[in-house]
Amino acid sequence: GASLNTVCAQIGLSKGLIYHYFKDKDALYLACIAVCFHAMTDYIRDAAYMCTGTAAERLNKYFDARLRFFAEHPHFLGLFSDALLNPPAHLIADIKREKADFDAMNIAVLTAILSAEPLREGISISAVAEDFRMYVDFFNTQFRAALRGGQPAELVLREHEKTCRRQLDILLHGVLRNL
Repeated sequence: GASLNTVCAQIGLSKGLIYHYFKDKDALYLACIAVCFHAMTDYIRDAAYMCTGTAAERLNKYFDARLRFFAEHPHFLGLFSDALLNPPAHLIADIKREKADFDAMNIAVLTAILSAEPLREGISISAVAEDFRMYVDFFNTQFRAALRGGQPAELVLREHEKTCRRQLDILLHGVLRNL
């Protein structure tokens, strides 16, 4: 929501330099979103694929990696939150493209966990993945509301991740025979 003049003043760059590399403020914003999601996806993918253990242990390691990412890269928290929870309406399709690898990685992690465990009869991995997407949409709505409540973003993120862990644990206990 900041003007390009404000951005340039805060970082000490001329608008001409920004316009040399970016068509407009939206292009600059999308480039930042791309860097954020690419870095986060690579970080979590590396951590997630190193995970071993039970489904619950692997999920905990996955969520721990997410929290470590933001602890090590706090400058990405605002971009991540904004892109997921309050994207500019005219950029929603562009943001969706920029975070497609992140979304695919999340489903791949969940699929790998589910593939290693016996599912209840009549439950498919694709159905669980779709339910997970619905859960995430709900969590993001809750996250957005909490961020607007004025609490520190780091605290809200920790609570959000805690809720995600709990809800995913509940989801998995409902579909796995032996957890």
